Amino acid sequence: MTPDELRTLFLFEALSDDQLGKLAASGDVVEAEPGWLYREGEAAKCFYVLLTGAVALHHRGGGDDLEVGRTRQRGAYAGAWEAYMGEAAPEGYTSSLRVLEPSTFFVLPAAKFGRVVREWFPMAVHLLEGVRIGLAETQQLASARDRLLALGSLTAGLTHELGNPAAALARTLAQLQEGLAAVEVAVARLVPGLPAVPRRGPVAVPTEPLGRAEAEDAVLDVLEEHDVDGDLAAVLVEQGFGPDDLALEPPEAVAWFARSVEVRSLVAEAAAASARISTLLASAGNYAQLDRAPERWVDVRELLDAAISMLGAGAGRAAGTSRIVTDYADVPQVLGHTGELTQVWTNLLDNALDALDALGTTGAGGGTVTVRVRPDDGGVCVEVADDGPGIPADLLPRVFEPFVTTKDVGQGTGLGLDIAWRVVVHRHHGRLNVTSEPGNTVFRVWLPTDPQEDQ
Repeated sequence: MTPDELRTLFLFEALSDDQLGKLAASGDVVEAEPGWLYREGEAAKCFYVLLTGAVALHHRGGGDDLEVGRTRQRGAYAGAWEAYMGEAAPEGYTSSLRVLEPSTFFVLPAAKFGRVVREWFPMAVHLLEGVRIGLAETQQLASARDRLLALGSLTAGLTHELGNPAAALARTLAQLQEGLAAVEVAVARLVPGLPAVPRRGPVAVPTEPLGRAEAEDAVLDVLEEHDVDGDLAAVLVEQGFGPDDLALEPPEAVAWFARSVEVRSLVAEAAAASARISTLLASAGNYAQLDRAPERWVDVRELLDAAISMLGAGAGRAAGTSRIVTDYADVPQVLGHTGELTQVWTNLLDNALDALDALGTTGAGGGTVTVRVRPDDGGVCVEVADDGPGIPADLLPRVFEPFVTTKDVGQGTGLGLDIAWRVVVHRHHGRLNVTSEPGNTVFRVWLPTDPQEDQ
């Protein structure tokens, strides 16, 4: 292709004769039949400028190639257009290009195209790099926020739909417990000498394996003597009953007594599970925060408890050895965006638990995350501390920068602490800092109780 022909393309019309000559010598005119010219993810080797024909641009989404546009515009370009970024350029094509009819292209090798752009337009390259990095950060943050909003919407819908059956289950189990007690009393009246099953308060149950085994063996001897299922021994001991409680007349009453205790224990267990479900649903509702105003007066301890519940901290992580303990003082409420503050607590807690997971894999085994809340200097201070390995000294000054992470590739985006910084400092006019050494990493969040004064 001649320099004069290149000048007719809007992309090259302002170049000098010498520049056009170099481009003409570096590129080739290529004909292409209908089909894929290149696919997203393939090595980005060429920069394409459409001369004749028609093409369609595709992006991959959800496993499908989605057409995002098509053109016949002479001079339209595609391919390795980011080659000007040098080593920072994407290694693969960021889209796919499909030829719709027989077409011709002016094709430049990516390395040559990138080199001439950097040499001829150094200032423009710096500007473009800044725009691209800024756009990438914005897209990452917007995408993360959109995912959180979608998760919040789903969570709010599920908690609403599950709340009614959970409440009905709790009421049914409460009625069942009352009904069982009434049945026990009625049976005791029908059978002369049959005692009512006592209702035990908190009892001292042997916790040591040897003591527990001895207690169960003593009860088992009585059950076997009365030809009662020996598996009930563990249930009776758990409920605080011993051999003396089974000295009943008539002897057949032992089976009735043991079965009554078993049924009562199963109903109590179901009631406890139902209460746990209701608690989790309430935490999920608080976590979503979609049914509340964007900004309101809130007790940060409620949001912390919701985040802890949603992270499953009670069950622990790192092979069940990590745990969260709370140390809450009485604090005033703060005016804040509840959903965003909950996101901050989630990010800080999740990072702390991940640090303990890393500690567990080194063989030290688990650890503790301590969450402290206290009044401080006209505001509320929240500390999230862990006894993990600590943050490397070279990364500590940069932990709140975007894309800085101590996690392995694929395990973190490096945006969690950046988001926390934006929410605390910019949205709530607070402060966020960190200190770290092996065995003691502490993130401190300070929020004003009167944001107007702080401004």
